[in-house]
Amino acid sequence: MTHDSVFNLDEALARVDHDRETFDMMVELFVEHGPKDLAEVKAALDLQNAVGVARSSHRLKGAILQFCAPAALHACKALEETAKAGDLLHAGKRYTTLEQELLRLLNALRLERDKGLAA
Repeated sequence: MTHDSVFNLDEALARVDHDRETFDMMVELFVEHGPKDLAEVKAALDLQNAVGVARSSHRLKGAILQFCAPAALHACKALEETAKAGDLLHAGKRYTTLEQELLRLLNALRLERDKGLAA
């Protein structure tokens, strides 16, 4: 799997004026905080707190936006909208999709980071 299928490196770099150091720092922060943000979404979902799910997924969506990752972004938006509508029955399914897409994104970002470190 290439990162191209998960996120757009060129667009993500353009967001930081092609500053690789800044991009790598953003990756490090996201690799650390992305799973924590996802855990907050899950905790709110477990509590059947639609407002909390919407709020936490909105925050995670903002972080995902930086990496131009359409599948993860779509999954996060879908969960946020479902939670805003108060539909926690479908929110569980949407969470599972988000979890899978976030894992793909994190793995692709780690691979890109490691490739940059090896250069």
